[in-house]
Amino acid sequence: MTPHALLLIFVAAWLASCAADPTLAVSNTLGRHDLRGKTLAVGGLTAQEVMVYPGRTEEGAILQEAGKALDHRLRHSRVLTMEAARDVVGFPPSKFSAGVPIVLGSKLSPGFIRKAHAEGLHYLLWIDLRDNSVDHSSRQRQNTRTVYSSCSCGKIGDKTCRTGSCCSGCSSSCRSSTTVTVYSASEFAIRRVAASYTLLDTASGKTVWQAESLRSDSNVNTATSESGLPMPPSVPLPPTESQIMKRMTTCAIARLPK
Repeated sequence: MTPHALLLIFVAAWLASCAADPTLAVSNTLGRHDLRGKTLAVGGLTAQEVMVYPGRTEEGAILQEAGKALDHRLRHSRVLTMEAARDVVGFPPSKFSAGVPIVLGSKLSPGFIRKAHAEGLHYLLWIDLRDNSVDHSSRQRQNTRTVYSSCSCGKIGDKTCRTGSCCSGCSSSCRSSTTVTVYSASEFAIRRVAASYTLLDTASGKTVWQAESLRSDSNVNTATSESGLPMPPSVPLPPTESQIMKRMTTCAIARLPK
């Protein structure tokens, strides 16, 4: 196996450990079939502070993914797309950060909930981003392995290989070997996202189901060398919020009663 292949195995294993399913805690007051025949839609997303808000493009991608997950899960309910819901109810009011006019997503107002109910939406899914932080780390490794020559006719040292089918006829003592050390330097960018998914009954304005979710994932750049530690590679960009939250959303919505 080549040094490059060994490195790929290591990186794949590391990423698999970081890209595991999110932690999830669910509270629920819904009955088993309470959502059947009801109309639902994704209402919006709110960030707790400026550093948590992912920006308009990522917000849109997160909400679109939530709508798809909701539609896939609730086959016996009517799930409006975000565009269809906003054609009916309009946009929720924007949330601004304190002191400066920076948008932090939308605000879940009583008026928006009442309008949704008046327009026939029984439930709204709302997403609150509670954490969105990025860390960087470095890692250096070395891996030593023994590389054997292919068996061939003739002499290796004072040993004589058998003629004919050399690969099957030579004994292990008739093979030369060398020790190879592969050095690697890796730079990681890790993003951690925490979010709350809340389902609201528009008739009462109360929360009937909620999932708290946390997940982290990373991107990595790696350089290798067989002559000592290589120069550190460039630091990668972290995964986007929507990339990380796609799995969070899928796992959370999968816990909704059908």
